[in-house]
Amino acid sequence: MDGEHPGSGPTTAVQATAVQATAVRATAVREPSAEDTGPRARRPAGRPPSRRPALIVVGLALLIIVFFGVLAAVTNVTTPPPVDNPFAARVVPGTGLVAVPATRALRPVEQLGQPPGNIVDAVAVPRGATVVKVTNNAGQADQYDQQVTFSVAGSQLAVLDFYKAEMTRLGWHVFSTGTARQPANAIEVLGQKGGSDGWYWEMGAVVSPTTFTTGQLSSPGGGDVTRFTVRLFQVPDSN
Repeated sequence: MDGEHPGSGPTTAVQATAVQATAVRATAVREPSAEDTGPRARRPAGRPPSRRPALIVVGLALLIIVFFGVLAAVTNVTTPPPVDNPFAARVVPGTGLVAVPATRALRPVEQLGQPPGNIVDAVAVPRGATVVKVTNNAGQADQYDQQVTFSVAGSQLAVLDFYKAEMTRLGWHVFSTGTARQPANAIEVLGQKGGSDGWYWEMGAVVSPTTFTTGQLSSPGGGDVTRFTVRLFQVPDSN
């Protein structure tokens, strides 16, 4: 046919139709799906994370610390060593004698607050000792000087060791041990201690030789009996 270009006709119409269909598909709007139309999932806008678990942990930690701190304090408390009570009776090692306070035994020689309390409290006698006599050596002198003589069941050596130990234990500075001037064959222990009255005091324990008896009061069954004298005197002022 005249006037028609090659390739025109039905083929051209089909191609035009295909182009239009492609354009329609390209421009078509996708139908929304159920996921698009439904509500979008969001993180719930609730309260901030609770601090309660953390506070519980901290509280437990503090409780444990306090518990173990108290436990350590209790277990670390050390029991203080027993205090040597000078007023309590005690066995003097190596003598077989029991030391007791001489407070009652010295009452006959106490006068006008002399000797002072800390001096009287620093004197011991063997349990069972009995008073034989009391002597005032001061006479008309102003310085105190008195003594008490006792008798006790035991040897001279035991009584001597008794006073060596007890005078040291009770705070006397023992400065001499040796033969006494009298009585014969007696041995003395001398010590010095500061009195609460501001004066120095000296104590002398003079132990006589032992005698054997056959049933005196101081040794009911008979045996060794020793006399000893406790002398207390106030040291004169050197000035």
